[in-house]
Parts: sequence; structure tokens; C-alpha cells
Amino acid sequence: MPDQPVKLLVFVGTEGIYHDHEGQGRFLTELLDKDPQIDAAFSRDYDVMADGLSAYDATLFYTDVGHFTPEQEQGLLAFIDQGGGFFGLHTADASFRENAGYRQMLNGFFDGHSPYMDFTVTIKDPGDPIAAGLEDFQVTDELHYLKHDPARSHHIMEAYDPGRDQTHVMAYRHTHGQGRVFFFALGHDQQVLDNPSFQEIVRRGALWVGKRL
Repeated sequence: MPDQPVKLLVFVGTEGIYHDHEGQGRFLTELLDKDPQIDAAFSRDYDVMADGLSAYDATLFYTDVGHFTPEQEQGLLAFIDQGGGFFGLHTADASFRENAGYRQMLNGFFDGHSPYMDFTVTIKDPGDPIAAGLEDFQVTDELHYLKHDPARSHHIMEAYDPGRDQTHVMAYRHTHGQGRVFFFALGHDQQVLDNPSFQEIVRRGALWVGKRL
């Protein structure tokens, strides 16, 4: 219902060793839940993918590595295909590496990253609802490189990596079946999570995948 808050499941995988997924995931849940348009809940329970997503409008994945059973992967993909929202954050692109359906849905797979460094995120489409009114901003983070089909997604933000002399997509969106998918590559540590531009993009991304924006 458009006049109801987005019921958002923040799903956290803790298999990776380079991020505080649980601590930062709980921070993101509390941050998003403060928005009256979002009703956010936190979970580490993989089984919710198989049989519990019907209670939600959308899910945000802050995950790393991990593996889905066929039932869990099928449950997630059916949820999105039937109109549920999916928001992949940072290492969601490095997750569920053996699950081809997940990778196809996300249209972005981790292919390395820059050193932890300062760089500028450039708004590529200032008319996009997720980016409207936002300005380019500086962050200290990893700049992710993706295996990605640009023809399948709409690019919203990008960043230039001087070490490679390449520009890489930082935020994109597309549809999957009747559902909406948004990926945002930032999110390595608490420093970037505290960035006001990062927080606003995460908030808008949750609203967009939840069909409130």
C-alpha cells in the first residue's frame, strides 16, 4: 500500500571477515527505521528467504560470501519476480557466488576493488528519483569493480579510479520481473555509513525498491 511504510528486511550475512556486517547492519536498520516511511527489521536468518519474505515489501542485503540452498534462492527470486524489492549494498556483489540466479538478478558481481582511498562519487543522472537534488560527494571507501552488463541497468552514480584510469558505476537500478532492484557499491565501514549523502541514498534506495519513490 503506497500510503503505508515500506516493510523492509535488512538481511545481514556474517561469513566475510573484512566488514562488521552485523554491527553496521544493525546501525543501518536503526537509521532506516527512524524514517516514518520505512518499517525496518534486522535478520541473520537464511530460512526467511525460503518462507518468510511475504511479510515484507522489500529486502536490503548487506552480505558477504554465503550460500543459498535451492529453496532459499528460489524463495528470494520469486519474491522479487512477483513484485518485491531488492537493495544490494556494497559486498552484496560478492555474495552467493555459486548461486547463478542471484547473480543474474543483481547484474553485478565483484571483480576486485581499489585501495581504501578518498574519491568522488559523481551523480550521473541528476533527474533520477534516487539522486534528485543531490550533489557529487567525497567518500573514503573501496571503489568496487564489477562484472556487469550496463545494457540491463540504469546507471545513477559513478566514480573515477585514477589508479586504473577508469570510471566505474557506483549505483544502478533495474527491474526483475515485477520487482525493483537497486545496487549501491559503497558501505565498507562506519566512516562511510556516517556520510550524510550515503545515508540519504540508502534511504531513497529503500523507498524506491519499496515502490514509495
